[in-house]
Amino acid sequence: MDMDCKAKFRHTSRLDWAGLPADLLIEFTIRLTVVDWLRFCAVCTAWNRAAETALGSGRRPKPEPPWLMLAGRSADPATAGFFSFRDGRCRVASLPEPAIQRRIWIGSAHGWVVTADEECALHLLNPVTGAQLPLPCITTIGYFEILPRSESNSTIRFLFHERQFLTAHRPEYTGLDYDEHPDEIPVEQMPLRFLRKAGDPRWVMLPSWYKFDDIVSHKGHFYAVTQCGTVLIWEPDGETFSPRIAVPEHNEGDEYVIFKKYLAVSLDGDLVLVWREHWSCYGEESDRDAGDNDNDDGDDNNNDNEYSAKADPTVRFQVFVLREGFQGSEWKELHDLRGAALFIGYNSAVFFSVADAPNLLPDCIYFTDDLLRNSWHRKQKPRDIGIFDMKSKVVMPMPSVVQDSKSWPPPIWVTPSILTMAV
Repeated sequence: MDMDCKAKFRHTSRLDWAGLPADLLIEFTIRLTVVDWLRFCAVCTAWNRAAETALGSGRRPKPEPPWLMLAGRSADPATAGFFSFRDGRCRVASLPEPAIQRRIWIGSAHGWVVTADEECALHLLNPVTGAQLPLPCITTIGYFEILPRSESNSTIRFLFHERQFLTAHRPEYTGLDYDEHPDEIPVEQMPLRFLRKAGDPRWVMLPSWYKFDDIVSHKGHFYAVTQCGTVLIWEPDGETFSPRIAVPEHNEGDEYVIFKKYLAVSLDGDLVLVWREHWSCYGEESDRDAGDNDNDDGDDNNNDNEYSAKADPTVRFQVFVLREGFQGSEWKELHDLRGAALFIGYNSAVFFSVADAPNLLPDCIYFTDDLLRNSWHRKQKPRDIGIFDMKSKVVMPMPSVVQDSKSWPPPIWVTPSILTMAV
C-alpha cells in the first residue's frame, strides 16, 4: 500500500459516521432489507433516529420474499430457523418464551405469526424483531372448554357445547334432537371461524354452519371460502359479524369439494381462489407409503387408533381469479400467475413479485404443509413442501436445507416485517 492510500484510509477511519446528514441516512434506509434495517438501527442513536423518521414518513425496507419458518435442527426448543429465497441462507433465531418449537404455528400475516402453546395460550409473534403480544384464550368465546391432558393423551383437546351455541346463534334448531353431551374436539381440528376486533378481550364465533378453508382481508372486508367453494363476505353486525354470499358454490362437479382451498389477493388487487390437490384426492395410496409404517413415529402420546396418517403429497394446483360483471361474479381459471410467485402454507397465501427477487421462479407456487393433523402423526416423516410450476404442471423439490429440517412444528411462510401491531 503506497503512502497516499494509507493517508486516505486513516482519513476515512476518522469520519464521523454518526454525523452524516439525516436526509442521507433516511435515503439509505429504503435501500435496506428488513434484517439490514435492524442492523442499521443498532449502529448508533443518530442512525436509529433516522430510521424512526423514515418509518414515520411511510418509508419501509425493501420488500422481501416470505421466509420459510422452520423448526430447524437445533436441540434448543426456543430457536427457529428461517430460510430466505433472497440470498439462499438459513438463519437461526432465539425467540421469547414459551419455547417456539413447543407451540403450534397457526398461520401468519404481515410478518406476525399466530401461535398456540402447550397450555393453549395464544400469542402474536414477530420472529424478526422478537416482539410478542398475548391474545385472548379461545375459551373466551363461551362455548369451548379445555380438557385436562392425561398420561395417555398429552395433546390439548376441547369440549364444544353445541346446545349452548344453538340456543345463542341458531334458535330454530334448538327443538331438534341434538345430543346434550358436548363434543370432544382435538386442537388441530378446531374450526376456522373466530374473529375479534382490536382491543376486545374475547373472540367472537362466526354464526355459520359452513366449514371454512380460508379467510382473507380484501377491500376492507373479510372474505371466507367454504369447503364447498362458496365465498362469503363478513361484515360487522354489532358484537358479531353477518355473512352474505359473494360468489356461489363453484359449479365444477363434485370432486373439487375435497380440494384444499385458499384465498389470496394478487399483485393487481384481484381476489384469487386456489385449489390444492393432494394425492388422496384421487383415492390412491402414495408410492411414498410403500413399506412405510406410519404409526412408528416414536410418539406414544397418541391414542387415536382410528386415524392412520399416510403420506399425502401435493400433486397439483388450480388457480382462479374473480371476475365481476352485470350478471354476477364468476371464477375464471388462470394458467399462469402473470409472472409472479405465490407462497402457500397453513392458513396463508401470498403473492410476491419476482422482479424484486431474482432467485424466485416466475409463475410458480412455493408450498409447504397444510394438513396439521397429518403432520402431527408423521413427525418423523418427510414434509410436503415443494415448488409447483403453473406452466409445466410439475412439482419440483425445495432446497435441501429445507428438507433437512425437523418435521414438527410444520414450517410456515412469514413475510419479514418491522411493523408494530395493536391487539
